[in-house]
Amino acid sequence: MLRPAEPRDRENVRRWRNHPEVRAQFLFRDVITPEGHRAWWARVAADPARRVLIYEHEGTAAGAVTFQDHDPVARTAEWGFFLDLDGLRPRNALFGAWIGLEQAAIRYALDDLNLAVLGARTLAANKPVLTLHRRNGFIEIPSRHYTTDIDGIPADVLWLELRAPTS
Repeated sequence: MLRPAEPRDRENVRRWRNHPEVRAQFLFRDVITPEGHRAWWARVAADPARRVLIYEHEGTAAGAVTFQDHDPVARTAEWGFFLDLDGLRPRNALFGAWIGLEQAAIRYALDDLNLAVLGARTLAANKPVLTLHRRNGFIEIPSRHYTTDIDGIPADVLWLELRAPTS
């Protein structure tokens, strides 16, 4: 289940995003400070093209889904996600939550946001997420791939898209 993030979720989102294994999969890898996170939270709340949702797995907040660059006219947006690794692993619920989050986010994008195209920026080295995206119908768009510098090391970034079924 996905629900809009609330102020009570703010610190959990920061904690989940700061987990070393989560940070290692993002372009921005610095530890997010409380002050920086408050500023980001305020910017997202004020931007109609962005939103943060909380994924609940088995009745417990277990991850965050972000949508950005939502264009309701073009019916496009980019998304990202991360999970509460420390909360899910002890319950042996990480794999189920991971799959459930991706499926819930896709349903939300297509049904609630009415997207025609959902984009995902993913590090080429993040093979598990690339595999999950592909299994859920995302395709690579090579013309949108690029290389960026992360901590002084070049990293390939792949762009994938999921297109809504046409009737």
